[in-house]
Amino acid sequence: MIGLAAGASLAVGTLLAVTPAQAYESGEASGSADRQGVSQVLRTPPAPAGAPTGLGVMATAPQISPAAERVRQVAPGSSFTCSRGRLCAMVWNPVAKKWRIFDLYVCRTYSLSYWSGSGGYVNNQTPGTKASFYNQGNKVIHTSVAADAKSGYNWGPVWKIKNC
Repeated sequence: MIGLAAGASLAVGTLLAVTPAQAYESGEASGSADRQGVSQVLRTPPAPAGAPTGLGVMATAPQISPAAERVRQVAPGSSFTCSRGRLCAMVWNPVAKKWRIFDLYVCRTYSLSYWSGSGGYVNNQTPGTKASFYNQGNKVIHTSVAADAKSGYNWGPVWKIKNC
C-alpha cells in the first residue's frame, strides 16, 4: 500500500515538473491566432440557438479521451485564454449551460464523445503545426494550420482530433 502511494506521488510530481507554465496576456484578441508566442485572449459566443434551458432536460457533457491537459467551463460572453503551444477546442456543454474548453498540448489523437453543434477552436501551436479533424470513418475532414482560429465550427461530424 505504501509503495502504491509513493509511486502515485512520484508520477504526479513528474507530471507537474514537465507541464509548461500557463502564460496570460490581458486584452482582447481579434479572434484570429495572429499573435503567436503568447496566450490568445478570446471571448466565448452566446449560448447556441436552441440550447436547452429548462430543468429536467437529459444531457451528457462533452468528453475527450485521452484526457486534455486542461478542461474549463466558461460562461457565454466571457473571455478565456488559449496558451502558446495549445490547440483549444470549444464545445457547448448542455449540462452546465456553459462552453467547455479543452486545451490539447501533448501530441495525440483524441477521441470525442457527446460533441455536437457549433463551437470553435484556436490553434495557438508553433506556426505551421497542423491539427487534423477526423470523421467516423477516420478520414480527415478539416485541417487547421497554426496560427488559426475558427468560431461557428460544426463539431457534429468530428469524431477525433489529432493536434499535431
